[in-house]
Amino acid sequence: MSSRVLKWGPAAVLFAITLVFSLLFYYRAPFHDHWDIVSYFGPLKDGTLSFSDLFGLHGNHWHASGYVVQLGLGEMTAMGHWAESLASVVIAGLGFIALARILERGLNQFEAERMTAFAFAVAAFFLFSLDQAANWLWGWQVAVFINVTGALWAIERLTCGPPRPINTAIAAFAAALSVYAFGTGWALIPIGFTLLLLHGAWKSREGLGSLAVWTVFTGLLLWHFTLALTDSSAAYTVDSTPDFADPEALLGLIHYAINFVASPVVRFARDSSVLAFFIGAGLIIWSLWTLRSVAKDDWLKRVSAFLALAAYSMGAGLLTAIGRWEGFGVKHAFVSRYISFGTFFWIAVFTLTLIAIARSSNASRKVAVGALGLFFVLKIGNIPSVVQKTVGLSNDIEAAATVLAKDYPDVEPSDYSILIHPGQEVESRLQVLQQHRVSLFADSPDEDE
Repeated sequence: MSSRVLKWGPAAVLFAITLVFSLLFYYRAPFHDHWDIVSYFGPLKDGTLSFSDLFGLHGNHWHASGYVVQLGLGEMTAMGHWAESLASVVIAGLGFIALARILERGLNQFEAERMTAFAFAVAAFFLFSLDQAANWLWGWQVAVFINVTGALWAIERLTCGPPRPINTAIAAFAAALSVYAFGTGWALIPIGFTLLLLHGAWKSREGLGSLAVWTVFTGLLLWHFTLALTDSSAAYTVDSTPDFADPEALLGLIHYAINFVASPVVRFARDSSVLAFFIGAGLIIWSLWTLRSVAKDDWLKRVSAFLALAAYSMGAGLLTAIGRWEGFGVKHAFVSRYISFGTFFWIAVFTLTLIAIARSSNASRKVAVGALGLFFVLKIGNIPSVVQKTVGLSNDIEAAATVLAKDYPDVEPSDYSILIHPGQEVESRLQVLQQHRVSLFADSPDEDE
């Protein structure tokens, strides 16, 4: 079997499994926040939607990147929600290409090419894992995969060699897509500055140009966000933040972030989240110590992309904690939708440890192998309960959508209550969907026929 097949085959199979799963069980009607896209679809059809309308805040997030994809697909497919789930998987696939470049470059730099097939398979297993079922099946969450794919490409471009303005500009564009899809993208700003400095941006004219590009990008983004916060058309924003001077609040935020990062491997065993996180962090430290001994001069540059991946997960966890910890507590971090962000940490853990195992003859590598095996088993254990619960929800959504499409407007709100938040008003949006015969009404007969 060729090395190309060994390298890409498992990733292709995992991608295909996730794609088929998503197309079989996607949510066949707007669900909860997904109804908000109808607020844009109606004006789009009426010709009254402006591009600036897409940049209103939604809970201190921008979702503009996601709106563009959803509205474009809505026009082409009569808001067929299967297309949104298809887009999520395809966009994640584009992210895997960036991740593969990061993996291959890191493995080659440490002469650990024999671990390539393992690293690719593990990374694909995490990136396309089915314990993210809530994101794969819910079309609204296409923004999540734009976010993580933008983050992967930004990190890939910032670590591909000496800083150059063109690569930094591409990274800034990818980071913008990420931030304009989901608020966790803000973690890329300090990561970007750190990577540029780590790669010696101050040592050359091109490096200084790269710092200038990233600085201007950051300034423009912050300026736009300030304008968005003061815009009365914003959907809603978080009115309060934790008191950062309160030690209890700081501990709560950190605990939330640790749960957030640990969730991709121990969501079903939540009491072990702190232990799992510190074992994972310990593996990273052991790997760095091992790799430092074989590449003393520039080892930090060589591992910078993997540290950036881990930092992105932690940054995303802290940003989410700022908005969620005070109102929902630390256990809220185990929401399965967040696995897509926390998974970067574990890709970094596995890859760095595999490289270190390849370059180490120390007896401690047996412990490292055992720890990776344990985490892999735990990851598998995460999947069944999430898949079962999410597929059950999908079936209930399909049943409610069928009743709603058949009997509307002579239908009781209780018959489709599963589709909406308590107190959420969707009547006007249902009228838009029926008027344009899209979404759950796409197959309904024309009233004029």
